[in-house]
Amino acid sequence: MANGALYVSRSKNAKIGDADATYLSIKATCPTSCALRDSGCYAQDGKVVMTVKRLDAEATSGLDANLAECKAIDDATPDPSRPLRLHVSGDVTKAGMARALGNAVARWLKRGGPVAWTYTHSWRKIGRFTFGPISVLASIDSLDQAEAARKKGYAPAVVVDSHPADGRAWDHKGIRYIPCPAQTRDDVTCVSCRLCFDADALYKRRAGIAFEAHGSRRYSIARRVVSLPLFVDT
Repeated sequence: MANGALYVSRSKNAKIGDADATYLSIKATCPTSCALRDSGCYAQDGKVVMTVKRLDAEATSGLDANLAECKAIDDATPDPSRPLRLHVSGDVTKAGMARALGNAVARWLKRGGPVAWTYTHSWRKIGRFTFGPISVLASIDSLDQAEAARKKGYAPAVVVDSHPADGRAWDHKGIRYIPCPAQTRDDVTCVSCRLCFDADALYKRRAGIAFEAHGSRRYSIARRVVSLPLFVDT
């Protein structure tokens, strides 16, 4: 852990599965536009919260935290069997930071890493391809933001209050939303699912990912996120 950034080899996060992961200070790196920042963010709850508090306490700036993350990625020894989940906590807020992160991941891939994926609330200011080889989805706060995110090159990811009872994908304004399989199927992790590992393929399919509000603050989160439209086509 250094200056607001942490790289973990073989994360023990049950949802992610057997993967490496990075954590950043939320205070220093997350845009204030995020609807869940300080209002139910998953990384500010549960087992992750103590890590985030330590990162917040030591971070001097967003730039320093992002540069520390890049250095941690450069110092890591990739395992070809373990993908890299970027920003279990944290984000980037400027194009230069996204570009530096993409370059660090490109070097990680060259050393044998298989794939890196993440989500960003900074999609309004940073085009998708600024992130280079990273598979990145736009974290949107309403379904009406999906087309704006697509114009920036992103497939959308949205938090909903609940999934359809049958767990099936649903359509809204020409975009197919797939309920996160790690939430709707037993024994599925991010690593075994892999849908988010190729965000560009989701973009080409006009598809996105829907995550159901969860965690100990699920009900307070559900009041701040998207309610599943009653008129969706399934």
